[in-house]
Amino acid sequence: MLTDKKILKALFLIQLLSSFLVVAGHFTASVLYFNDPFWVTALNQISRYGTVLLAIVSGYMTALTLEQKKPSFWQFFSGKLVYIYIPFLLCGVWYHYLLNDVWPQTATEYQDIFLGKTGGHLYFIFMICQYYLFAYLFRNIITRKNILWLIWVFLAIQYVYINYLHQGWLGLTTRHLLPTWIFTFYVGHLVYWYRDVIFAYLQKKQTYLILFTGASVISAVYFVLSSTIYVAVHLSFVLATLITFLVMVVFFLEWVDKIQIRFRKGFTYFIYLIHSAFLILYRDWLNQYFGDVSWVFNNTWYSLIYLLIVYASTGLVALLLVWITKSLEALVKTRWRVFKERYHAKA
Repeated sequence: MLTDKKILKALFLIQLLSSFLVVAGHFTASVLYFNDPFWVTALNQISRYGTVLLAIVSGYMTALTLEQKKPSFWQFFSGKLVYIYIPFLLCGVWYHYLLNDVWPQTATEYQDIFLGKTGGHLYFIFMICQYYLFAYLFRNIITRKNILWLIWVFLAIQYVYINYLHQGWLGLTTRHLLPTWIFTFYVGHLVYWYRDVIFAYLQKKQTYLILFTGASVISAVYFVLSSTIYVAVHLSFVLATLITFLVMVVFFLEWVDKIQIRFRKGFTYFIYLIHSAFLILYRDWLNQYFGDVSWVFNNTWYSLIYLLIVYASTGLVALLLVWITKSLEALVKTRWRVFKERYHAKA
């Protein structure tokens, strides 16, 4: 039976896979000049699915939260403040130190931290902060009733902005700004609002599921073999990822009851946030103690073991950050509840 609980379990599995793809993407980008170009380039191309999948899942989860919980402004953003905004800024400072061997001091350096420019991947966090604000402010305007025609408007906005409107203000790339991703996020909203129809149909109509699976595989092969490096925000890549996302959800729905993995709020986000630090630290450590380590990256199996070590290390620290953040969130909620009780008592 198709339930929201089962879909959420499937989405968490997709988040886990996506977080691994993101780590693999940045790892392969750092060793492209070392290793066999085919498997490294292939993994690098496939890894670009990771960020797009995370964006679609984020859109789905946001639509669910806004519709089912109907949070106030504080309820919606208090969790974002603890789990996303504050860790993003702290990591921005940390990455500045890791990359420059000095703590930020100037106004320009702090501006770069705020804009997500101190780490190559932090653009996504800066952009998703824009999305959460936009999604909350327009929650009563963009709805299930009009999403089927608004999604075409968002598609046009994303295409036109990327290809014609973007300017490099403050040194920001297209990926830093919401218009570049707005279609991708609201595809997640659309899937949420029509989840019963979409997933039930694909489960019942095996012919269409096979066609979707074939399209997913063919597009992946095309991206791997293509000489063009496809950027995650390009619409051809987003549409291919959407098809892959739908196939993955249907596939995982058949397995979620057999896979005992506990959902942990913020886990995959923290993996995304800190994984580059481990890539930097491990690289510097190897260079310091072993000198030339090209032999590691010239061997496929050593490279894969190295990648798994980086991912496992990131995952363990991410679990610790989840525990710390959860405790902090509980403390904030307790203090806020006590404050409100005292305020009402005085009133």
